[in-house]
This record gives sequence, structure tokens and C-alpha cells, in this order.
Amino acid sequence: MRLLVTVAAVLFAACGSASEQVPTDAPATAAAASTAPADLVGEWERETRCEEIVAALQAAGLEKWIVEVAAGFVPGAEGPEAVEDPAEPCRDAVPLRHSHFFTADGLFGSRDQDGNQVDDGTYRIVDEGTFVVSKEFPDVTFHYSIDGDSITFDPAIPEYSPDCFEAAWSVSVAFPGHEWRRVESGS
Repeated sequence: MRLLVTVAAVLFAACGSASEQVPTDAPATAAAASTAPADLVGEWERETRCEEIVAALQAAGLEKWIVEVAAGFVPGAEGPEAVEDPAEPCRDAVPLRHSHFFTADGLFGSRDQDGNQVDDGTYRIVDEGTFVVSKEFPDVTFHYSIDGDSITFDPAIPEYSPDCFEAAWSVSVAFPGHEWRRVESGS
């Protein structure tokens, strides 16, 4: 996952300007949310697996990003060139603990398996079950559903997505179809 953050700066340039990229279902970038629903605030964690993210990227039509993202699951891999066989990008991959956090004052972030923060941004609630993350690239919209101490995320992937980093980033944040467990409450 740390690899995605590093690759973002290099690949963003290929996506064009932010004004051309903002999805029509996402409001313009705004400051951090002043109030967030108490049920979303806190930290959510899961054990992520290479095979899951590869399947999610394929389902979203984002095959271009598979080797780059899969490399983050291979111990010692410094980038996609370290993946021995791009046809089998998950060979030698290991599961990784990953979490996302949402603060009451609108901060979003992610932590790797060692608890190091590897992603940051702000978020705002758009409506019940939808939030937008703002970062250095165009805003990304997510739908979410909470059931007790479990949450699922579903990114709203814009049509321009196959060549743009934020689409692959949104899928790697969400792990669509997989549950995340609350590990820390926001209260």
C-alpha cells in the first residue's frame, strides 16, 4: 500500500488536470468536514490479500495497475519491476494488516501493518452512506455501509479511470466486497 502513495506523484501527471478529472457525482474539493457521523469516525482494519486486490482491480477494468499494486504485497519488492512474473503478480505475496481512520474533524488516513501512517487526506460526508476524500489528486467518492462493528467501502470509479492513479487508489482503499472491522471508536 505504501507503494501506491509513492507512485501517485509520478503517475498523476498522466491523468491530466484535476479540473478535467473530477467525477460528476463528487462535489468540488472542500475543507475538512466540520461534523462527521459518529458511526464512521474511528479506525477500521482488515487483513488484506494480494489476490483480493488483483480481483478487485480486474473487476473495475484497472488491469494496468495490477503489478504496481501487487508489488506492495511482496516482501522486499521496491516496485513493480521487482515482481518476477507479471502474469502471476501475487507469487511470494503475503497478507498485510491495513487500516483506515476517520476523525471527527474530517481527517482521513491509512496505516500499514506496522502502524505507520501511509496515507492522508481530508474527507467530507456527502449524504448518508457517501463520503469524498480530498488529496493531491482529484476527489474520490466512496459509498459505505456500516453493520455493527463492520464496514464495507465501494468506490465510485469515474469513466476516465483506466489510466488514472486515483481510480486504482480508490479500489485499493476500499477492497470492494470485503469487510473492515472497527478497531478504535471515534468516541
